[in-house]
Amino acid sequence: MHIILRKIIFFSLVILLYYNICFYLFIPEIYSILHFQIYLILLVLFQFLDTMIRKVSEKAEADKYTIIILLLFFASPFIHILFYYENICIISNHFPFWDNLIISYIGISLYILGGIISLFSRIQLGKYGGGYLVIEEDHKLITNGIYNKIRHPMYSGGLIAVVGAGLVFRTIFALFSCFILYFFVFRQRIIVEERLLIEEFGEEYKNYMKKTKRLIPFIY
Repeated sequence: MHIILRKIIFFSLVILLYYNICFYLFIPEIYSILHFQIYLILLVLFQFLDTMIRKVSEKAEADKYTIIILLLFFASPFIHILFYYENICIISNHFPFWDNLIISYIGISLYILGGIISLFSRIQLGKYGGGYLVIEEDHKLITNGIYNKIRHPMYSGGLIAVVGAGLVFRTIFALFSCFILYFFVFRQRIIVEERLLIEEFGEEYKNYMKKTKRLIPFIY
């Protein structure tokens, strides 16, 4: 029960309080615009579900890429603020064809897709789906379901969600920069994670690697 309480406190302080203080201070307009309202509801919903589903390992030790991902998580409100002001200052003035509500709703659809992929990936991992790179004592290799074609669908879902968020705000340059940043961090963490899994599972994981892609089925 204390773990659930900790999760609720974390969610309340970080997502409901910290995120909204940042938004209220710097981009309060988003609370009165429909597509932003929909996006904010989805943001809160997916963050709540992810927080509650995420397992907490007793062996958790933060590697440097886990720390970087955590820092990106806390920087997220300011990334949204950057998205908003790029649209106001650059996109709306110089790229009006991109400043279209259709783009925002495509972004919402992608955000939903990315969120669902990440959540189902974490659910399928079960107790192995925490936020740290840890081999549990009875660790089993998950290769079925969503893991049948790609090895790291949580990262795939995260990247899709980043693209979706950027499109909601109808941004171009900040979105491209953020995607490259997140892709690089995820890729480096994947390399560390796969090295750890090879050490634990040996040929079983190497054979799994031969049959699957990292992030995009049949491509990469």
